[in-house]
Amino acid sequence: MFPYADDPAYNAFILNILAQETVYSLSLHGETAECPSEVYDDEQGEPLPVFCVWQSAAKARACRSAEWADFQVEAVTLNDFLHDWLIGFDQNEVLVGVDFDADLFGMEIEPVELLGDILDAAAQNRQTHLIDQYDDLMAYRLEWERLMAGQKHLN
Repeated sequence: MFPYADDPAYNAFILNILAQETVYSLSLHGETAECPSEVYDDEQGEPLPVFCVWQSAAKARACRSAEWADFQVEAVTLNDFLHDWLIGFDQNEVLVGVDFDADLFGMEIEPVELLGDILDAAAQNRQTHLIDQYDDLMAYRLEWERLMAGQKHLN
């Protein structure tokens, strides 16, 4: 649950994307920058894909090197990120990389966990009006949490 006492950088990411109503990615020909997970594997033991996003264009730009040298910074609206990207990432069983550095070091997180933290922060800061269909996203998050907990019904 947001905020995290031991991760001020992650908290700043959440608050900044809410304030700006924008998140940034790197893309090339419709493909978003991704790297293999250092932490999580799929059922076959292969690293899960991690799709990277940043709280600022400058942070994203700083990662344009090596295989991402030709990628361009792309601004994504908060609502597109929540409704299309995070829900899509969840359905495709991939992870989100938050504010990775040029060495591809950063936080790897489940898309719905990130969604939940953004929704919690919006509620705590009275910013739910920024999020289209807030209640629908909250219902999606709660259903995901119920499934992860193995419950038949949400209490």
